[in-house]
Amino acid sequence: MSWSPSAPAPAFTCHRWLTSSFSKMWRALVCRSVALALLCAALAGAAPAAASFIDPRLGFRVLSTEHFVIYFHQGEDAAAARLSAIAEDAWHRVSASLASPAPRRTHVILADQTDLANGWASPLPRNTIFVSAAAPGGSEFIGRSDDWMRMVFIHEFTHIAHLDRSEGWARVFRGLFGRTPLAFPNLFLPAWQIEGLASWQESALTGQGRLHAGDFRLIEREAARAGRLEPLDRVNGGLTDWPDGLGAYAYGLGFHEYLADRFGAASLGQLAKETAGSAPFLGSRAFRTVYEQSLGSLWNEYRNHLAAHRAIGGPALRQDGAATMADATRITRDGHLASGPRFAPACSGCAGTIVYSLRHPSGFPALRSVTLDGTGSRRLADRFLGSTLGVSVNVIVFDQQEWRRNASLYSDLYALDRHTGAVQPLTSEARVQDPDLSPDGRTIVGVREHRGRRDLVLLSLGPGAGRGASVPDVSPDAPPTLGATARWTAGSVTTLVSEPETQFNTPRWSPDGQSVAVARQRLGALSEIVVVDVSSGAARTIASHPAARIVTPAWRPDGRAIVAAADYDEGPFDLYEFPAEGSPIPGRRLTALPGGATSPDVSADGNTIVFVGYTVDGFDLFTIAYPHSASGGIAPGVQEPPAAETTTAIVPDLLIAAGADPYSPLPTLMPTSWNPILETGSDQLRAGIGIGGADVLARHAYATWATWLLDAPSDAVSPDAARPDWQLRYVYDRWRPTFFVSASSATAFGAGPPDDAGRPTSATLRADDIEGGVLLPFRQVRATHRLAASILRITDRYTFADRLESRTRHAVRGGWATSTARMFGYSVSQEDGVSVGVTAEHAGFGSAESSRATTITADARAYLGGAAPHHVLALRAAGGFSLGRQNGGRTFHLGGSRASRDVVDFGRQAISLLRGFPSDAFAGTRVALLNGDYRFPIARPQRGIGTFPLMLHSLHAAVFADAGHAWAHRFTVRDAKIAAGGELSADIVAAYFVRLTVTAGAAWGHDGADVASGNTVYLRIGRAF
Repeated sequence: MSWSPSAPAPAFTCHRWLTSSFSKMWRALVCRSVALALLCAALAGAAPAAASFIDPRLGFRVLSTEHFVIYFHQGEDAAAARLSAIAEDAWHRVSASLASPAPRRTHVILADQTDLANGWASPLPRNTIFVSAAAPGGSEFIGRSDDWMRMVFIHEFTHIAHLDRSEGWARVFRGLFGRTPLAFPNLFLPAWQIEGLASWQESALTGQGRLHAGDFRLIEREAARAGRLEPLDRVNGGLTDWPDGLGAYAYGLGFHEYLADRFGAASLGQLAKETAGSAPFLGSRAFRTVYEQSLGSLWNEYRNHLAAHRAIGGPALRQDGAATMADATRITRDGHLASGPRFAPACSGCAGTIVYSLRHPSGFPALRSVTLDGTGSRRLADRFLGSTLGVSVNVIVFDQQEWRRNASLYSDLYALDRHTGAVQPLTSEARVQDPDLSPDGRTIVGVREHRGRRDLVLLSLGPGAGRGASVPDVSPDAPPTLGATARWTAGSVTTLVSEPETQFNTPRWSPDGQSVAVARQRLGALSEIVVVDVSSGAARTIASHPAARIVTPAWRPDGRAIVAAADYDEGPFDLYEFPAEGSPIPGRRLTALPGGATSPDVSADGNTIVFVGYTVDGFDLFTIAYPHSASGGIAPGVQEPPAAETTTAIVPDLLIAAGADPYSPLPTLMPTSWNPILETGSDQLRAGIGIGGADVLARHAYATWATWLLDAPSDAVSPDAARPDWQLRYVYDRWRPTFFVSASSATAFGAGPPDDAGRPTSATLRADDIEGGVLLPFRQVRATHRLAASILRITDRYTFADRLESRTRHAVRGGWATSTARMFGYSVSQEDGVSVGVTAEHAGFGSAESSRATTITADARAYLGGAAPHHVLALRAAGGFSLGRQNGGRTFHLGGSRASRDVVDFGRQAISLLRGFPSDAFAGTRVALLNGDYRFPIARPQRGIGTFPLMLHSLHAAVFADAGHAWAHRFTVRDAKIAAGGELSADIVAAYFVRLTVTAGAAWGHDGADVASGNTVYLRIGRAF
């Protein structure tokens, strides 16, 4: 399954752990069980697709407890043993809090294959939790915890206990059909209800989490202060405007807090039980049963409660010289997710600016610069995730993430030459992030993710120095002629400090280059600021408090103080100044802002601080004059820094989980449900059943279904009604490439060979196929590539009114596809890229001469920018030919408005999009097609009605022109077909998370050969191409 923020989801759900406002929107890591996605695709008749969500380098073992089966790989023994204790404790606590025994068995996957703190949970096809070994930074929304693993597990296990419940009719349905989606009514609740309960539980059972994170609570409190609280329908799921997906978490948590405070926490468990017996999408009725009020009434009272208490986030009063909003200047107004600002010195040909990162639904995440007065904003480079950076006169060093082996998402360092704008990688799979450059520009300090901890590391930097080689005696701050021409390279990664169960984040060099200030978070404590001596590795604590996160340090230019963000009293972050030498003088408050302040940087002259602040639009950059004062506000409860500490030795993980067994797929391969199937199409109605299964690590997946014909065209030759259409598929996805085998038998009406006029004949086709092959995907952030090859045997049996014809051929197939086209939150089409695919099939080897043929297709699509943002000129050129004997060749169909979703398609309708004509109006052994659309947005209402499971996300339109021809013998220009028309489309969010495009169109068509012509009106699901 390819990575796409807007890809339709399969018929089940799971729930992501949102790790940070700064990275949520672009973390499109698919959280659901990919094995089940394979199963759903197979049941739907889709082509096999590689869909591994586990890095093939990882070898797993299994640790079983009373209620859990934990799957972990090499290097995670200690973490798995700790997780097993956490899991059993969570089982009892979650069961008690929801007043219902949790499921008897849950499968838990622990994997260190991403630098993002993440997790997901799904009850389908079996209760499964995935937990990333990476922990969040202290400045992240989910960073207010002294034990990330405990908090994330309670959150995800709450999902399992909540979603696995089936009451009343649902329990009976589950007994009949097994673990099928309809048997779990809580799956059909809006996102705010599912995530709100889990977010409440994570805090209620740990005393930490987002309920106590003042920065996270700003989402609802600042909206209340601005009079812009979100209505219920906009937080059901699918929102793109700020607070986008975070809205379901923030408002869901706030609403559950309101219910618990007013009616008691026990009422939340009672509500979960009532909704577990509701009809799908009708769970809102349970509120009246439990609270004797409608959901709408309760939601309005919650909003009124927020509005009445908005003074909590009101304008801050000046506190002992601390800057307020009256003193701050907002220099960006992008909203959404600005992060990591740094003052960049002037260089030859470039002025001094502030460099920062931006993630916004209008485009790809970017590294940007802006002048101090807020003018002159420009894009410097793409940047996927990552927030901090190091900057010198000639180079900017930053981190971003890339897919590795299709499943792992790792951070690496890159250098941007400030003179040329060229970007080059410095590391590969080093998992280094949060870089800063030393004052002489020769050394990078950063942190490296490693087995659930983040070490403080160093890398040398210089022009022309290879990895591990000595660095020339030249600095990146050398004369511009060198900086403008050199190729920057980094040395090997050297660990400066490593402590078990400890996370280092956002390190910053001191002005003299002798030490590093860094946020450190140990297990059992919140984030604190320490200063590490680079020569010895010794650390001393500068700022620490048992009930506050202290994060994102920056040095004052004179090196005598450190500015950092702290969230005392569970409020939003504000900036404080701490003495750098361990003086007993406590921190001095620098800001008192309603939207808080994080990620500071101090200008070289020490007069200005730039920082990230929150408004109702999201996160933007602000500046203030440095509040110089000999005395100032005291940070509440700041403790005197202790004496210097010695660095904890690097200790390898202990093999605590020694009783673990090797992983076997067999215990989880059995099917867990069977599903009734109802197939509807333009020419037939079918009903049947399907089953499937996959092991918990998605190494093996299979599905089979059979359907029987209920209705067919009245003029069609009907096949044997007792003979079903059927399909069997199996995928092995342990390694790359992915291996698959499939067999099927399917019926199609009006699918006979073309006649002399280029029209498909009215025969009924029964196609029996068996195929085996390999898939080799290459998944990257900016592009995807796919290779496929297979061998198959195809038997086509045509039933005419007066005769039967049968053709059997053996064929070898191959296909290649690549795509750089992108979809953003505000996109109405793919943008800024191309998609190209080629297929080849040779039929007839090992068969009679009469069945030998070669078929080639090519499909190229370009998506170009239009006259305004998100206007797209979409162009497509496609063609195919089948040479050889008719019995072995392929008949291409042309005509109709059917969506052409993929550039690799071996079907007869692969190149058929010719609007203005009926479906399958033309046929031939050769086909050529041109499509051109101009697509443009009209509105983005992003509104629904209450908890009704449909949201109108956006409206957009297109004007188009098509030209094509299908022929069997000789191409004649005058026989070509042309069409033109317009389309009106609505992007809707169905079932709270599935984004679909519904299109109505009208087209005029002209056939030069007069086989068919006229006007058509049509409906379509999906974009044209």
